[in-house]
Amino acid sequence: MGRYSVFARGFFRERGRRDRTVVVVDPRETTTTKLADLHLQIEPNKDYELISALRAVLNGHELNGDRIAGIPVDTIYEVVETCKKAQFGELFFGMGVTMSRGKHRIIDNAINLIIDLNAYTKFGLMPMRGHYNVNGFNQVLSWLTGYPYAVDFSRGYPRYNPGETSTIDLLVRGEVDVMMNIAADPGAHFPQKAIEHIAKIPVISVEPHQTPTTELSNIVIPTAFTGVEVSGVAYRMDGVPLELKKVVEPPEGVLPDEEVFKIMRKKIEEML
Repeated sequence: MGRYSVFARGFFRERGRRDRTVVVVDPRETTTTKLADLHLQIEPNKDYELISALRAVLNGHELNGDRIAGIPVDTIYEVVETCKKAQFGELFFGMGVTMSRGKHRIIDNAINLIIDLNAYTKFGLMPMRGHYNVNGFNQVLSWLTGYPYAVDFSRGYPRYNPGETSTIDLLVRGEVDVMMNIAADPGAHFPQKAIEHIAKIPVISVEPHQTPTTELSNIVIPTAFTGVEVSGVAYRMDGVPLELKKVVEPPEGVLPDEEVFKIMRKKIEEML
């Protein structure tokens, strides 16, 4: 809120919060909903229905019934008019949306909502990032393959099918017989079924930290900290790349990620 949305002051919004309207969609009361101008207390697993209702109104259709997804119909009309009158709107969404019934289809519907809104005003969409440089992986994979995640190279070309080719889907189905974890911590964040399978298979972690995942790993390769012990680039949550400079020398024998992967690739090429 301080950096990207509500309180940030800029050339066109010198008063920060007082120049902005905040609408929060959440099934429960939170600190964020207390700061909102309007709280849409949606029913759980009804994200797709609410977005569809917003799009329907936006495209000139009438809504039937008194409530949709637990939200009064009049409120839905009000939100649409507020968005249409905005000079610049942004839809922020978190992991809760992807965990609702419909999963990635909800995001697809949200993208179409943003496309519809851009017929009236400028509107954007931004996922809320939790961990350092998560956006970096998505950015690189997108400009290499055209897809942000869940990319399958097993056929010799990139395939993208969330619900089938994502890491969690493959682990839950038990299709993975070895896992390489690179600077992430699936052991602390993946669903229980996925973690249970991780515990059954060989795991290699390329990781500067000690984490729950390294505790499950058969091999741990410590690497230098980017932005501290080695220079590099990290992507901010809003997609802005930041150049990180080296500050101190890494411990003796600890290599940067890039060097580790170059050694691995050389070994693989020798085996072919």
